[in-house]
Amino acid sequence: MRFDLLPYQKPFNLVLTIKALRPVKLIISIFNPISGAQFIYRKVSLMGLNRLLFKLPIVSDRLRVEIECKDLPLGDAHYVIERIEIKRDTKCPVELTERDKRFIKFAKWFALNLKEQHVEGKGVIYQSDEFTILLQDKIEEEGEEVSTPARVGKKTGVIQVSKTKLIGYSVPMLIVLLLHEYAHRYKNAEYGRQANNELSADLIALNIALNLGFDAVEVLRCFKAVFGGKKSKLNKRRWAAIQEFVKRFKAAENKRCSI
Repeated sequence: MRFDLLPYQKPFNLVLTIKALRPVKLIISIFNPISGAQFIYRKVSLMGLNRLLFKLPIVSDRLRVEIECKDLPLGDAHYVIERIEIKRDTKCPVELTERDKRFIKFAKWFALNLKEQHVEGKGVIYQSDEFTILLQDKIEEEGEEVSTPARVGKKTGVIQVSKTKLIGYSVPMLIVLLLHEYAHRYKNAEYGRQANNELSADLIALNIALNLGFDAVEVLRCFKAVFGGKKSKLNKRRWAAIQEFVKRFKAAENKRCSI
């Protein structure tokens, strides 16, 4: 099943009420059918009546919602879409500096347009205000590709990103990743942390993204992709802290945010 929406870049929350006539596994994706930019990718296992919320604080002019069931024969309907609701986007109190706002605007533009950008030679430089992103096919050191999808120069502030590693990221995932690198350069010091503190950069990016109304599932998908199954002590510690932060945020969301 699929249907299109025309939000014209106005943020909103999508609520789908789905009745599963038997236990069923679905893949729900929300994307721009023209550019291919993805905003939501969710795997769900359903039984009975379900109300699913998808937060879309950043969108394009046109969206397509596609619901797939991989474990059923084509045309074998075992679920019913009972209701489609469009609600206003979530608003949460968050303190942002003017520099924060400028970077978020730049990150939004970059994430929405990444799939359409071509990379040649040593890369393409994108600049806005005091921010610079160097888009490369892959990030290398001494001729060898590094594992990280993005990194920021300690002195230059230039954010290097690997298109090869990021092409499968959704728009929210890309923005969270860029916020993490931004936090290394500009925000860690504000919280009395060293610039290279990974956990602090994680939580700062999380705090900004969740308060801006980003879908928690997409935020978590970003960090899962970055860790890539590498179970180092640091990554385990970071993942535990990230999950705890999201849990606490969601528990307090109804009280402190306009939903």
